[in-house]
Formats: sequence, structure tokens, C-alpha cells
Amino acid sequence: MTIKYGDVNLGQIEAVLNKIGGEAAIPRLLAGELVVVEREPPTPKPEVPLDTIIRVDRSVRPVYPDWMKKVMHPELEGAGPPEYDLATVEQWLHDDQKKGVVVGNRIYDHLKKTDALKTCLGLRDGEEIKKKGIEVFRKFFGGKAVFLWASVVQHRYGYLYVPYLIGRDGGVVVGWYWLDNDWHDRNPAARFAS
Repeated sequence: MTIKYGDVNLGQIEAVLNKIGGEAAIPRLLAGELVVVEREPPTPKPEVPLDTIIRVDRSVRPVYPDWMKKVMHPELEGAGPPEYDLATVEQWLHDDQKKGVVVGNRIYDHLKKTDALKTCLGLRDGEEIKKKGIEVFRKFFGGKAVFLWASVVQHRYGYLYVPYLIGRDGGVVVGWYWLDNDWHDRNPAARFAS
């Protein structure tokens, strides 16, 4: 059997029949009782702009892990603007991170020595950024782990840790990273624009 439309296969014919109601619909279609009309494509939903304004009540103390012994810079807990746009947050890298890897203690020492810890975001900022959700986080930070150096803490065993935000399992989570570990270019410090 040869058909007029050589590029049409039986699978496509079957799909058309399924759309109009199967074999029983053929006589109705041929008799003009069933009419196929062209539809307008659906109107796309307007894109809702992401809310990227972060509001931080700095009178609220951050929630630290139960293993924490000491906040290394308690004077920075309430530091920072009460409101800012994530678009203004800088992703800062130590010079050694730009070339390879660097131990976290070296970054921490540099931030202290240059008095730059006060320009870094802290755990309270992270708590509020986390609330914005994964879509906002990915827009600004992609797949990076973003470090909140204003909130370095001492573990009960004496080790120093810094909090970070990362996208994981469809959400934003807060983690803690030991300062003796290595940092690379996917681990920027989040800093307020100067």
C-alpha cells in the first residue's frame, strides 16, 4: 500500500487518531460532525522578578551549632547594613585562590590583618539569604560555596570553623568548614561592596 504522504509514518497516524478519539471518530470526522480547529499557543506567564533584597534584623543573634565553644568576633554579630541587594555583594577571593588553593587559616589571617573581616557577611546574613531560596542563591552564586567570614567560631576541641552557604538537594543549606582545609576559586568570601 502506498500513501500520498510518504513522510508520515504509522506512529504519527496512530497519534492523530488517539487525539481525535480513536477509530470511532473517523466516520464522524469524515461526515463533518467532528471538526479540528487550530488553537492559539498558550500565552507565556510573565516572568516574576526575583526578590533579591536582603533584610537583616541585626538585634537577633545567629543560631550557632551546639558544638561551638566561642564566637571569635562577637563585635561583628550586629555589624552590617540592615538592608541590601544581593546584586551588590562581592565574591572576594584571596590572591592564592585565584592561582590554585590556599589553606583557610591564611585567608582568615589576611582578612584580620587588613581589617577586612568587618566587610564580610556573617551568619545572620546567611540565615536571611537562605530564606530567599535556591533560585535566588543560584542566580548570584551558581554552584559555589559562599563563605561568611564575619562569623568564625571555635569548636569545643579548639579548631576554628567558618560558616558557608551552598545549594544542595534543591535548597540552600548552611555548612561549617574547618580552617585547616583548602579553599579554591569556587569558595569566595561574601563581602559588602565597598
